[in-house]
Amino acid sequence: YTFQTDRKIIYDICFTRNGGAIGITDGNVIKLYSTCTKEIIGCFDNGHNKQVLSIDISDDSLLLVSGGRDSLLILWDLINQKQLRSLRYEGIITTVSFSPDNRYIAIGGSADKVFVYDINKHEVLYIFSDHTNDITSVSFSPDGRYLATSGGDKLIYIYSVQNGEMLTILTGHTNWVRSISFSLDGTRLISCGDDSRVILWKISDMKNPTIIEKSKEGFHWLLSADINEDNRTIAFGDLKGSVVIITRFLKYKMKIKYPVNRILFKPEEKINLIVAVATSGKGVML
Repeated sequence: YTFQTDRKIIYDICFTRNGGAIGITDGNVIKLYSTCTKEIIGCFDNGHNKQVLSIDISDDSLLLVSGGRDSLLILWDLINQKQLRSLRYEGIITTVSFSPDNRYIAIGGSADKVFVYDINKHEVLYIFSDHTNDITSVSFSPDGRYLATSGGDKLIYIYSVQNGEMLTILTGHTNWVRSISFSLDGTRLISCGDDSRVILWKISDMKNPTIIEKSKEGFHWLLSADINEDNRTIAFGDLKGSVVIITRFLKYKMKIKYPVNRILFKPEEKINLIVAVATSGKGVML
C-alpha cells in the first residue's frame, strides 16, 4: 500500500509505539496516518518553512518532534496538533530522536554537533562535538541510558545520557555511516552506510564492543537499516531502491526502483513482518 502524500520524495517516517499510526514528512508539513484505515488523522503545518527531514514520536504518543532545512526543531502536541515550542539548531537538522522516558530529544545535522535537549527544562543539556562531519543519525538505547550518534566521518559514538561521558567509538565503516538503530533488548546496534556495509555490533559491554557480523551488500549506498523487535531480524534499503529483510533462516529482497530514505519495522507485530519504506520518488509504502 502507498500512502496518499503530496510529495513523492519522503525523507522520514515514524510509528507510534503500538504501530497504530505512522508519521510522514511531506514537504514542510508532517502528516499522521492510521495504519489500519490508511486515512489522514493529523496534519502539522504552519511550523516549518522549508523541507522537514526528520521526525519522531514520543513513546507515550503525546509528542511529535520535527526538524529540517530551516534549522528549526519544533515540538508538537500530537493529540491537539498544535505547536508547543521551537529551538534553533546551527545548521540543517538531519536527525531527531526522543529518549524512551520522553525527557530528552537528541538533534543532529550539518553543524557536526549533537544537541541533547531537556524538554521539561527547555534547555540544551549537552552539546557533543566529537564528529568532524555531518551528523546522519541519532538513537537512544531502549533503557534510555545511552545515546548513539553517527556521521559522515565514518564513526559511531556512544555517550552516557546520565553524565554526557563518551563511552566508546565504533570503527568499522570506511565511508559515511547513514543509519544506526538499537535492538529492543539494547545489546545490539545495527549500522549501514555508503561503503555498502551492514554491521551488527554487540554492545552489551560498552567498554568492549565487538562486531557480531559484517557484510557487504551490493555496491550502492545503504541509506537506512532497522532491527525488528525479535532482536534478530534486520532490514535495510539502498540508493538504488533495493529493500532487503534478513531473518534467522531466510533472506528476502525486493526491488522498488527508488532510493530508500528510511525503512522501519512496524512495531508489535508478533507473527507478521511488516516494514514501512520512505522513498525518493514513490512516497511511502507499507
